[in-house]
Amino acid sequence: MKCFVTILSVALIAGGALAISEEQREAARQMAAKCMKETGATEEQVQRLRNGDTSNADSNTQCFVHCFFQGAGFVDSNGNIQEDHLVERLSTHYDRATAEELVQRCRNNNGANGCERSFRLAQCYIDNRASLM
Repeated sequence: MKCFVTILSVALIAGGALAISEEQREAARQMAAKCMKETGATEEQVQRLRNGDTSNADSNTQCFVHCFFQGAGFVDSNGNIQEDHLVERLSTHYDRATAEELVQRCRNNNGANGCERSFRLAQCYIDNRASLM
């Protein structure tokens, strides 16, 4: 699977098929550990996300994604997508037009709270990434 961003999103949502530095991997690991501790998400839940499985995600899993995406600058504290920053980060892995298209497809990440909005953004990426490769 391909990754979402340079940090854990790369590892989190995708499993790390893209080339990232060891420093970026370590930053992702640290952020993931911090977010797991803060949200109560388990290793198993995070691994399922890495594998692209968003089924049966509980609030801990959704809040883990929110914590991680907020730390990476993809969403604000309310789970609202930070489009410009996300396009810039995705452009390091995709051409700019592809990054912009993906953000356009996933910008409507409505939800009841920041955790749900962030999780919907992750789901949208997972659902759409194959068609953009």
